[in-house]
Amino acid sequence: MDAPVGVPQPIQARAEATVSVVIEATIKAIEEHGEASVRIDDILQATGISKGSLYHHFGGREGLIAAARVVQFSRFVAEDAKNIRETLTKTATIQEFIAATSALVQVGNSAERERARHNRLSVIASSYGRPELRESLALQQHTHTETIADAVRYGQDKGWVRSDVDARAVAVFVQGYNLARVLLDLDTEPVTSDDWEQVVRAALGSFFVRPG
Repeated sequence: MDAPVGVPQPIQARAEATVSVVIEATIKAIEEHGEASVRIDDILQATGISKGSLYHHFGGREGLIAAARVVQFSRFVAEDAKNIRETLTKTATIQEFIAATSALVQVGNSAERERARHNRLSVIASSYGRPELRESLALQQHTHTETIADAVRYGQDKGWVRSDVDARAVAVFVQGYNLARVLLDLDTEPVTSDDWEQVVRAALGSFFVRPG
């Protein structure tokens, strides 16, 4: 809820709002024209904040880009990971679990997710040679892997997913085939979406414990 007009926001709330506005402007610049396009003066002009405030929160251009990249990365995967866990842990039978998994494969493979896939790969690539950024992304990645692993463990507890496979390893595999979809987006003669989904479903099917 917005503060009443004329009533000053708490210092912390104002600081968080400033950080958010600046990060969003930086993400927009990166996604439209790449990191090279990020210029402090342009961000200041776009957001209306002072140079002193920007340097106070981010330390400079490198810190600003790193902060934007962390938010960018989390945004791409956090919702997906949460959706996987919530969708699969609501299933009541192995048939529902398998059908829900199949539907999630289709969503992840959709053309609408192409930009998100490429942006995520771009963020990962940008972390090389930036140990602090890499560490921040690693913390985010661990959380997302655990979120998906929760869904795998749910299936294992129900006896639907093989107990001899590690839940976190399966969670990494799930994220891996989503990233691999970038190669299809890039190829001059990509395999069809149907063929790709068939291969992914076949691979995931090896983790299921079939009834009877």
